[in-house]
Amino acid sequence: MLNRKWHEFRISIPLSHQDILSGQLALIGFSGFLQEQDFISCYISTKVPFKTTSKNLYTVLRNLAKEFPQLKLTVLHKIIHEENWNAKWESQTGIVEATKSIIVKPTWKKLRKKDKGKIVIHIDPKMSFGTGHHETTRLSLVLLERYLQKNAKILDFGCGTGVLAIARVKLGAYSAIAIDNDAWALSNALENVKKNRVGRKVHVLLGSAYKIPNRAFDLIIANIDVPTITKFLPILSKKLKKGNTLILSGILTIDYESLIPLFSKKRLSVVEFITENEWLAVALTKW
Repeated sequence: MLNRKWHEFRISIPLSHQDILSGQLALIGFSGFLQEQDFISCYISTKVPFKTTSKNLYTVLRNLAKEFPQLKLTVLHKIIHEENWNAKWESQTGIVEATKSIIVKPTWKKLRKKDKGKIVIHIDPKMSFGTGHHETTRLSLVLLERYLQKNAKILDFGCGTGVLAIARVKLGAYSAIAIDNDAWALSNALENVKKNRVGRKVHVLLGSAYKIPNRAFDLIIANIDVPTITKFLPILSKKLKKGNTLILSGILTIDYESLIPLFSKKRLSVVEFITENEWLAVALTKW
């Protein structure tokens, strides 16, 4: 495993647009992302032919530049060894104050005095999303605190590291189903569930919306992206109990208005939405 090599593509792009890019790159085989303020580093195994990788990457970047002409995208490439990548994660990942009462920290960081009394979520990020550093995760956690009812049975769709499912159980949920279609995210989520000692209440699954168990949930949360929301909202709405809450995040504020007709069509009413920078999360009730 120590000899495993990766292509690293370091792409200049604002943090506000990095989740859009990483979501598209995941669809073409990239399996890891390291987010910084003005760059994102994207990883794919050297076992994948470089010519194929380059062609697919530049197709994605070209289409993104057409959609967001203000972006000035540049790319740097190198090959790295896996152990160097792991060290980079550890050196750059710190404690995040996700909300006033929740912190997200890697296991190698010590708690600070000011963290006393807060809910602590231990997350060791590998090649999946959800460390609390990004606005979409923080917005999700804020709404989760407001709308989660004690002993609720919940669904975390597109769970990434599992941070939201873990948070819900620590906030008092009865149980959580966490599902993601990325095998690396599944592995990372399982590790984080074990680290947080919530394995009896959080069940992690690999698959898309079609793998969601045939049951109704008290609360559903999905920190994903607009195309995925648009595709799977009918299924998520169907899985939500009447009168209960669906939380959606990963939405750019410029895209929010386009989703409102779809909410209405699926009998979902907006309760509130909150924003941070260019990102938005919304809480909806099924009627």
